[in-house]
Amino acid sequence: MDVFIQYSDRIVKPGLGRIKIFLRKLGDPQKKFATILVGGTNGKGSTVSYLYHMLNALGVRVGGYLSPHLNSLRERVMIPQSCAQEWELESFIEELQSKALRWGIDLSPFELLTAAVFVIFNNCSIDLAVMEVGMGGRWDATNVSDPVASIIVSLGLDHTQYLGHSLSAIALEKLPIARRGRPLVLGNIPFEGLKAIREGNRAIGAVFHEWQKDFFAMECAGEGFCYVGDEVFSPLRLKLEGQHQWVNASIALRTMEVLGFPLTAGVLKALQGTWLPGRMQIEVVKGVPVVFDVAHNPLALKTLLGSLRSRFPERPLWAFFQLLKDKPWQDALKLILGGFERTFFLNLPCEDRGLLYSHLVTYGSVEGLIRGREDWEGLLQEARDEGAVMVFTGSFGAVKEGMLWVAGVE
Repeated sequence: MDVFIQYSDRIVKPGLGRIKIFLRKLGDPQKKFATILVGGTNGKGSTVSYLYHMLNALGVRVGGYLSPHLNSLRERVMIPQSCAQEWELESFIEELQSKALRWGIDLSPFELLTAAVFVIFNNCSIDLAVMEVGMGGRWDATNVSDPVASIIVSLGLDHTQYLGHSLSAIALEKLPIARRGRPLVLGNIPFEGLKAIREGNRAIGAVFHEWQKDFFAMECAGEGFCYVGDEVFSPLRLKLEGQHQWVNASIALRTMEVLGFPLTAGVLKALQGTWLPGRMQIEVVKGVPVVFDVAHNPLALKTLLGSLRSRFPERPLWAFFQLLKDKPWQDALKLILGGFERTFFLNLPCEDRGLLYSHLVTYGSVEGLIRGREDWEGLLQEARDEGAVMVFTGSFGAVKEGMLWVAGVE
């Protein structure tokens, strides 16, 4: 089941017709609660998590939906604890898969999982679901809902074989998660993409709330950041590291404001306490800082490198990475080779998505090939001697493998 879902991103079947028919047969559970759709290239998971925890702090019966996952499929679904004990997600997905086959509806794995989440949210009497868009927006399974607000966190080149090879094309694929007369909160969007969104919105009529125009974040003299929107809050200190998280948190705060939710002291505490694994996650292993970050496209890697240089300005950075063939991996590789003092390729099984070491030879000098834990543990001592920071990145698989290796260090 885990493999069935884990590779769902590469099983793409454009169109919402199949999941609409399937959900109709299930009683249209997605129509029984309100939703917030969170789209964009990067930062979606953090933004969903911020919103989920803030709404939960207000006593809202809230659900959260994330993708993909690091270790367990259950990481993707956040529901009230009182309801969580009633659901065995994997067996429920298998039950729905049997129904889909019986009804002759050929769903992708992501469509099947999303349908299961809609049913679970409805049966748990969720009032509001915060849902991460899987890819794009126009044809994403989450877009069968009717969101009370939509978010585009960021915009960069990713999934270009499906969404297009320019920022404007990708922007127009993400925009259809917006709805007429309802809020569309926009994060740090490049000008080309923002221009396309503004032009495309003429036909949709969403109400814009733009980063650096309608809401802001600024540094508070080394004491976290200040949020400026309808209200001003400072200083806010996030558990998730990196200044890019100020933007994600500000997007979540603005969404709360435009939907009329009060930003109480408890809500702000929940925001600051939000944590998500694999996002600039720092562990110290035998005296060596080890960073886990799921940056898997050029935009995310640029952000990661900026955060690393800010956090470890005097230390050499070593990358332990895997890249996927269905990403802009050449640009990602250039960033890794140019931003890290030493680079090591992780030889991980990833069916036909993962790059092979031989793919990298003509694009740059990757220092080494890591075949297993023994190779990595030998480098741990070298890193300690040289004061280096070890960074696992490039894919969710690379981060997962790094976490497993660290867990096995005595």
